Amino acid sequence: MINPTNSSIGVDFERLILREYMRGFTVFKPKSPRRRVSTTTKDPMTGKGKVTWVIDPAKVVTRVKIPPEQPVMLINFKKRFYDGKNSEVVIRSNNNEDIKNFDLMDVFRFCLSDLNILYGHKIHVGAGNEYLEEGMLFQRAVERAKERNKKMREILFRIE
Repeated sequence: MINPTNSSIGVDFERLILREYMRGFTVFKPKSPRRRVSTTTKDPMTGKGKVTWVIDPAKVVTRVKIPPEQPVMLINFKKRFYDGKNSEVVIRSNNNEDIKNFDLMDVFRFCLSDLNILYGHKIHVGAGNEYLEEGMLFQRAVERAKERNKKMREILFRIE
């Protein structure tokens, strides 16, 4: 590393690479090139087949798995609010059943009808607006999820 002291991430990365080096690269296995001798192209100096070194492409995920949508469940929607003690959004129904969202990405699992309900009802953050910024993050996530869901449906209808 050139200067790992500027950030803790650089120090952690340097430790990771050193540990991998000491153990023989058990997690991060570098690709080793294979030697390929051409039968059609000859090397003018030696008269033998031209040697090229080929490195196979890395195996990467080409499709990201999208979690399945939850069924329509906000029929008896009452309100949603941000709980600052647990850093979560609570969606409460009329019969006082709670759905808790710890992560912003949990919003993307709702179907379009549920997202429309959440979009129409703004989030409550409590007295004093102490957690207004955190609550607005969840509100923006609902807006983005709704737009993404609409775009995905348009693409699906174009394909069918």
